[in-house]
Amino acid sequence: MTNVETKVKSMEIEILDSLIQGSFDMHVHSSPDLMPRKMSDIALAKGAKAAHMAGVMLKCHYCPTAARAALVRECVPHIAVFGSIVLNRAVGGLNPDAVETALALGAKEVFLPTISAVNHLAFGHGDIAKAVPVVDEDGEVLPELYPILEMIAERDCILGTGHLSPRESVKVIALAQKKGVRKIMLTHPEYEIVAMPVDMQQELARQGVYFERCFYATNSSQKLPVEEVARQIKAVGPESTVMSSDFGQMFNELPTLGFRRYVKEIMECGIPAADMERMIKTNPKELVGLK
Repeated sequence: MTNVETKVKSMEIEILDSLIQGSFDMHVHSSPDLMPRKMSDIALAKGAKAAHMAGVMLKCHYCPTAARAALVRECVPHIAVFGSIVLNRAVGGLNPDAVETALALGAKEVFLPTISAVNHLAFGHGDIAKAVPVVDEDGEVLPELYPILEMIAERDCILGTGHLSPRESVKVIALAQKKGVRKIMLTHPEYEIVAMPVDMQQELARQGVYFERCFYATNSSQKLPVEEVARQIKAVGPESTVMSSDFGQMFNELPTLGFRRYVKEIMECGIPAADMERMIKTNPKELVGLK
């Protein structure tokens, strides 16, 4: 490697280090969990702190994580660790009591069903008879979701669309906005189970919806090219984008390392550093209320 190449490489590392410092990963799976995970909540927080990140959000398909996050903050100070709740069968589905409790404990995001979503199970991932539907046979949002949306609006929490189909998401988002929900994030629209067309994303972006673009789709059996993620970012806009790892699986590297690689690979697709700052710092921090 020549001196010029060495200097260029050094500059690239400095830019990447600067971007990672103060970033926030809003979608990480850690243990305890029913699925094997790469690291514990505490190990995750320590890793994020060592990388000088601002914080992480814990996500679990089976149980709320806000109480866990509170304990982690005590064990690992000076790093923001927040929790969430996913409305799968394990918490009673569209259960307002579970949501009320999670929000009271400090949950920052309420995800609609993921592994219990009709759309997820119809994709071939389980018994559809055990699904937690959010719309009826006519495509109208079920009344059970109404009080949940009202609680999210009252607490100014984030509504995540989980693994709903694009049509289901559009229906729920329209109702959520009528109910006063301000922070709405389309969960990994590039993921094969969700697969929301870009033109639909663009319309929702005009309505103020955010899009959480996760590295998992690129590092799972889907093998989505990172160039496609970058294409969607460019088409829909960094101002409505949040970049998350969605890591924690045993077959992927540690979330902090994966998040760093994600940032590097997206930048190599022609996304400027200023836009990266928006997507991994400004947008996620605003959503979780972190200054």
